Amino acid sequence: MKNNRLLYILVFILMVWCAILSSDRFPKNNREVSGIVNQYEVDGFSTDLTKVVDEVSSGVVTVNADGNIQSGFVYRQEDENVYIVTAYHGVSNVNGINVTLGSTYTVSAELIGHDIFTDVAVLRASTPYIIEPLKLGDATLLKKGEFLLCIGTPVSMDYQGSAELAMVSSPLIQLENSILTDEERYIYFLNMIQLNSQLVPGYSGSPLFDMGGEVVGMTTMSSNNNLSFSLTSNEVKIVADQLIATGQVSRRFPGIKGTYLQDMHNYEKSALNIPLDSLEGLYVTRIRETGLAYLAGVRNGDVIVSIDGEETRNLSSYLKAVYTAEEDIDIVFIRNGERMTGVIEND
Repeated sequence: MKNNRLLYILVFILMVWCAILSSDRFPKNNREVSGIVNQYEVDGFSTDLTKVVDEVSSGVVTVNADGNIQSGFVYRQEDENVYIVTAYHGVSNVNGINVTLGSTYTVSAELIGHDIFTDVAVLRASTPYIIEPLKLGDATLLKKGEFLLCIGTPVSMDYQGSAELAMVSSPLIQLENSILTDEERYIYFLNMIQLNSQLVPGYSGSPLFDMGGEVVGMTTMSSNNNLSFSLTSNEVKIVADQLIATGQVSRRFPGIKGTYLQDMHNYEKSALNIPLDSLEGLYVTRIRETGLAYLAGVRNGDVIVSIDGEETRNLSSYLKAVYTAEEDIDIVFIRNGERMTGVIEND
């Protein structure tokens, strides 16, 4: 009985002590309670995304062509000449072009070359300051589902340097681009990065970054299906280098569309009678009868294994052949297990 009485007394004392602790006699967190809901301040919060933005923002520019706003990025600097890559459709047939580097520094620029097939244009501006060019990465390493970052100026100058998160829906989708020039129609299959959401106007020409801060593409077009597409950095580099060197681009038009064997599942190879250990090659899914590859003997269902003596393993090797236009090149392909050769002529 005595033990029960002591237990009751102990429970009562604990209840009183808890009530005292929860009262205003003991302000929470040892701070004076003065009606402020949250007195904590966040001094800094950093993620992979914020780090990328901090590191690369200085190389992203805003392009103003007769009041039309789009984006671009610093590709190269030679002495006082800064070369800027942007989308051609926004700077064609204009009276004047200005570029804003950072948020305030604006200089005039001139269009020194463009390519209508890839929508790439190169601008040149003069500045006495050192502007760090952005580093280009390898878009062939992108994977489906990977997050990328787009930085640019959507809609107007009020939104300079805006950042947009995108996801790779397809690291390599081939879109047909038909261009009529000099009364002749050219068909060129663009190798694009498909993004999961539609970027608003103004992001055209903006760089697309991976989480390492390297440019893996340049945004250039949107579709009516709320999709956006970016030209791969591999092709941007080839085109930009030619435009800076000569003001124009030389290429062949093979007229083929296909899938690289390294991207195929084993059951696909089995269904197509392709050896499972075959990693090098481009399986042709579509070919134009007026294209150079067709004239060289290639047909649907063939596997192109080498062009100009180099294995056709991925996009990089294919682009190298497309933009080699000085002489005829040999093409090797396999049909029904038989190795065949042809010649892609320099047109």
